[in-house]
Amino acid sequence: MQSNWRDVTLGDVGRGVARYRPFLALAAASFLLVAVFPGVSKDDGDNLAATAPPGATAVTEAPIAGEATVDASAPGAEPVVEAGAAGTVAAGAAPVRGTAGGAVAKPGQLRAGDPTGPAAGRANATETGGSGALPVAEGVGPDCDPKTGRVQIPSKFAPPCKPQYAAGTNGGATYPGVSAETINVVAYRGQGDPATTAALKAANAADEEPDTRETLKRYVEILQNHYETYGRKVVLSFKEGSAKATDDAAGKADAIDIATRMKAFAVIGAPNNAFVDELVARKVLCICTTSQPQSFYEARAPYAGYTTLMSSTQGYIQRAEYVGKRLAGAKAQYAGDALYKTQTRKFALLYFETTDRAYEEGAKFFEKEMKEKYNVTLAANLPYIGTDVNAVQSQSGPLIQKLKDEGVNSLIFSGDPISPAIFTKEATKQGYNPEWIVTGSALVDTSLFGRTYDPIQWKNAFGISFLTARVPPTKGDAYRVYNWHRGTNEEPPAGNTYPVIYSPVFTLFTGIHMAGVNLTPSTFQQGLFSYPVSGGGLTLPTLSFGDHGLWPKDSVKFDMTGYDDVTEIWWDPEAQGPDEVGNEGVGMYRYVAGGLRYRPNEHPRKPAAPFVKEGTVVIYSDAPAGDKPPDYEHKHFRG
Repeated sequence: MQSNWRDVTLGDVGRGVARYRPFLALAAASFLLVAVFPGVSKDDGDNLAATAPPGATAVTEAPIAGEATVDASAPGAEPVVEAGAAGTVAAGAAPVRGTAGGAVAKPGQLRAGDPTGPAAGRANATETGGSGALPVAEGVGPDCDPKTGRVQIPSKFAPPCKPQYAAGTNGGATYPGVSAETINVVAYRGQGDPATTAALKAANAADEEPDTRETLKRYVEILQNHYETYGRKVVLSFKEGSAKATDDAAGKADAIDIATRMKAFAVIGAPNNAFVDELVARKVLCICTTSQPQSFYEARAPYAGYTTLMSSTQGYIQRAEYVGKRLAGAKAQYAGDALYKTQTRKFALLYFETTDRAYEEGAKFFEKEMKEKYNVTLAANLPYIGTDVNAVQSQSGPLIQKLKDEGVNSLIFSGDPISPAIFTKEATKQGYNPEWIVTGSALVDTSLFGRTYDPIQWKNAFGISFLTARVPPTKGDAYRVYNWHRGTNEEPPAGNTYPVIYSPVFTLFTGIHMAGVNLTPSTFQQGLFSYPVSGGGLTLPTLSFGDHGLWPKDSVKFDMTGYDDVTEIWWDPEAQGPDEVGNEGVGMYRYVAGGLRYRPNEHPRKPAAPFVKEGTVVIYSDAPAGDKPPDYEHKHFRG
């Protein structure tokens, strides 16, 4: 389950921005348009036996030329990945995780460096993702790798082995939508905006619906053969809904139909929160939503969530730590305005909002976190209503003027990936040139969208990303698992979006596998909560659900979303190479320290130093050695 922008799934972002048109933005990916993917064909409501599970993914960029070297020999050194040809980098065995002032940890090593730095006092970032073996219970089947304690699929995110299931002992119909033989799952496709669909196709970020469905079915079939489902088969149906992102009544009606007529145990995708709430009220599991506040997920547990991007609360914890530890109190030296460069940073937050103020809670939490933990007072906390491009355009002038009047020289942006094109153009028009602090929100941290922002402004953009350092799509789990199982070397039918399609299927089957014979939404949640913390390399996110001691308990009681860590990035206007959908061009994000990732409380207390090429990477030609998964001979263990 390698991570990249596509992992943030069109579903993720789409649902994150689910209530506004910048679903478009999603098009670019964490992980989701009107559903897991924008539908373009009529719903036939057909019941299709699961033949392949959808699951996670990586980027869709092509390999690039260039060489990189890694120098991890000097004590106290950061991982160094030198820039290669044409502003791109290919790298081999980079350190899995570096320090925040201590020695560099090589794959497989323990490091006891700076206690506030990444991986302090523990194994390297993949300690539960492959290098450290999990305990193996008695009675496991031939699908178990005793060396790792995980199911034998070529992924660092493979679930732990389970005892071999004995036929006829699964308890039968344990929950509505579950029988002794089947598990009903519905993939939801809402009504996409025609202009958005056309734009996505033009950017090679969309596929035809038949190809999307076929890919989804194939992933279900693949994971059905390798994950434990306790004698049951996932039966996949498709619902072509009537709801648009802004149509709550239609969303509610679609949810009622799925729960009553289609009798789903679980649903993948959602058009809006009204749809989600109706499923929750009817106690149907929903692998949906994006970056809602913790309170949203905790109030709807165990039914809604389970997507990749952090909750907005978790995201703001990471943003506050980065800004508070690494930027606050210093000069705004990376601003475009000469006067700003001489001034101490004065911060403001500009964030995406809906007409019902769904994201206000997260923004207020961030403001409080900055004040109480880092003694930083925001000069302004400004929402923009992102219902459509015209609405954003009408707000951009007054908002930029407000920021300029307040003397904000370091602007923190948390919103959709389309609106920065509008805001940056307006900022240039008004002669406003601050630092732009990227925060990992909804594909703003992808080169695909970065190239659409005003270059005068975006050359001063840096910050954090939830996505990982990029690798070619053929190096990601979505491609690897697909071809390993099928004995092929080809893209799935949905060639542009298969990584997006894979992610929720991965989560679905992991939850079923971990739940055991008594499948209910509660045991599904408990199963995911018992899934070990996994990943955490340069090109692998740290993935976990539940409570593993990674998040402060006063803010996050339990984790309903996947990602836990971030990396530092900055915009290089001169770097050349492919964006996330393979378009060659100029302007790319650089990943600092080769993509070194930070979990909560791991950001170092030292000034951020963007715009230094040494040690950065734009794309790896292959995953670093510590991130590579086990290699197994394919066998049909189940199904």
